[in-house]
Amino acid sequence: MKNRFLRLLQWLTVRGKLGSRLMCIYFLLIVLPLGMFSFYAYLRVKSMVQEQTFSAAQTAFGDTCTSLERLLGRLDGVIDILSTDPLIYRMASNDPRDYTYIHRLEDSDQLATTFAYLCMLADIDLIRLYVNNDYSYSNTTTNVIQISEVEGSGWYQAAAKGSGRLWCAPVDFEDGEDGLAQPDFSSVQVIYNPNNVKEPLAILRADINAGRVEQLVCGTSVMENGLLLLLRGDQVLLSSDSGTLAAQPDSLVNQVQMLSSGTWETVQAEGREYYARSEKIGPSDWRIVSILPHRDVFRLSREMSAEMLAVVIAVALAAYLLAYLISQSTLKRITQLTGTMRAVEKGNVTVRLNPSGNDEIAQLMGSFNQMMDRVDALMEERVESGRRIKNLELKALQAQINPHFLYNSLDLINCTAISRNVPEISRMVNALGQFYRLSLSNGREVISLSEELRHARLYVEIQNLRFENRVTAEWDTDTSVDSCQIIKIVLQPLIENAILHGIFEKPSKRGLLKVKVRRLANDIRITVEDDGIGMDEATVLANFYGTASAERPAASGGYGIRNIQERLVLAYGAPYGLSCVSRPGEGTVVTVDIPAIFP
Repeated sequence: MKNRFLRLLQWLTVRGKLGSRLMCIYFLLIVLPLGMFSFYAYLRVKSMVQEQTFSAAQTAFGDTCTSLERLLGRLDGVIDILSTDPLIYRMASNDPRDYTYIHRLEDSDQLATTFAYLCMLADIDLIRLYVNNDYSYSNTTTNVIQISEVEGSGWYQAAAKGSGRLWCAPVDFEDGEDGLAQPDFSSVQVIYNPNNVKEPLAILRADINAGRVEQLVCGTSVMENGLLLLLRGDQVLLSSDSGTLAAQPDSLVNQVQMLSSGTWETVQAEGREYYARSEKIGPSDWRIVSILPHRDVFRLSREMSAEMLAVVIAVALAAYLLAYLISQSTLKRITQLTGTMRAVEKGNVTVRLNPSGNDEIAQLMGSFNQMMDRVDALMEERVESGRRIKNLELKALQAQINPHFLYNSLDLINCTAISRNVPEISRMVNALGQFYRLSLSNGREVISLSEELRHARLYVEIQNLRFENRVTAEWDTDTSVDSCQIIKIVLQPLIENAILHGIFEKPSKRGLLKVKVRRLANDIRITVEDDGIGMDEATVLANFYGTASAERPAASGGYGIRNIQERLVLAYGAPYGLSCVSRPGEGTVVTVDIPAIFP
């Protein structure tokens, strides 16, 4: 498969006719992104539908759990209140012989009032007290009942044997028990003798009508075919009637027994897959379980994916037809452009195109016409550019012979010759002659680095003769690069700027000049450092990083820093040239980077 794809890619990029390649490329550029987007959209829709389905199911499930916890929690709260009521203990433990009939009636009325108030306050249906003494109120009211009437029931046996709170469902009661037509959901608590914690005195029981709980559980709409179960262990206390799932609760109950609380998990029963979630209900040991059929969860996403596939196919067909028309139009004009370029290649520079349309190809055809109109002009400009470079080099050479410098030097020689009869005159004349000889260099534009350094040393020597050794020069050079080739008259203008506009601008008019030469891999780096007055950022930017212009005069000092920068870029390219770091009042460091070129 990989080799086939590579061969197809090679054919698209190298072989085949341009029209066929354009059609295939357009097809791939349109259909592949569309297919990938559709696949991504399908996954996103599937994920979103699943998330929304689970979110809705979780919301309904959570509301049901919360409501059921509150409902059963009311029973628990009522039992907690009554289990500490002294009236309950008094009625359950007093001997009839020591308890007058009037007192019994008063207690009975007070108990009935308490039960009625708690039923209304907690919104429960019934509260009963089962006692083990033979009082008249235990036979004449529905709130107080003889234990003997329920001793044989299973729920009583379980309550008597247990030591904690007992929760009972309708399946734990027999129909018609205690005169009630419909069993309830109940919370039961045994009341023990305070003097003997092992002796049961009475039983408290708080009831909620089973119809209310059933309406809460069965009335929750999680999904059309979803199922909600109220479980006690593996026993189903309540089940929402949902057709197919309700017919097989046993197989599902066996699968959901090991579910952990708080997460949706996958279970299988009868060859079908379901999503299930379980939560513990309040103070009881009951659990409520929500079961969703897998096929119903993804039914909407399947329907949307089918619709999306139909749309993708329709769009792909329309895109293919549109790509065909566009490729034909593009191919026609490209063929015309190719033929014109071949004519130009054969030497016919007068050929022109007739652009049609307003797209990029039309702009390319128009640009081709403009390019052909400028071919002759560009060739002439190239010749003129060469001439301009030569003129620039000549101007740089001529500018070096500074009239002011020459006049001052000759004047100094004259004054020295008249006033003093000393060897300094010979030294001055000799230095000046060597300086101008190196400046001319027999017409050579490129000289060795050692000659350039010699030229710079002579300039510093002449300045010190003129100004009484005000400049202390330190030369730190690498002799291994002496033969390196460099365009001439680069260092002298930089040193001239450092002396005249840096050191001599100081109040003391004295200073230190450092020249260092180092080789860095394939480059040569020369630094000229002075401790003069320095420059501000604007001056540095204007002289070293600004664009040279014929309309703008060169910077002060020599024939201009920008002139040197332009010559270096013309000779070596943009990566090379000048850079400067300067701080007002501290000095300036100018760096010259050139390639290491040896003869």
